[in-house]
Amino acid sequence: MAMPNFGDMMKQIQQAGEKMQDVQKQLEKIVAYGEAGGGMVKVSVSGKQKVLSLAIDPDIMDDPEMVQDLVLAAVNNALDESARLAQEEISKATGGMMNPADILKNLNLGK
Repeated sequence: MAMPNFGDMMKQIQQAGEKMQDVQKQLEKIVAYGEAGGGMVKVSVSGKQKVLSLAIDPDIMDDPEMVQDLVLAAVNNALDESARLAQEEISKATGGMMNPADILKNLNLGK
């Protein structure tokens, strides 16, 4: 059995690290949007799954329970979209050679 070429392995590890850095940079640029209640609550989330903005229609402020439900729904929509976009970026960056879910978990963005 042939010995693995450690030079090639080290080169592959270095390339994977560089790709991970590229993915990190791309995730910072992604913005995903979610809304609920027909647009009464709107949220934007980064590709790193951080809430960037939250807008609530003032007309619904008299019903706190509904506002809470709509905020949760909008945030979850935006987070789901952010995760989907992040997986697309990871697949593009790695050429499908790495599992996007594993990478997201390593970046502390997985569920």
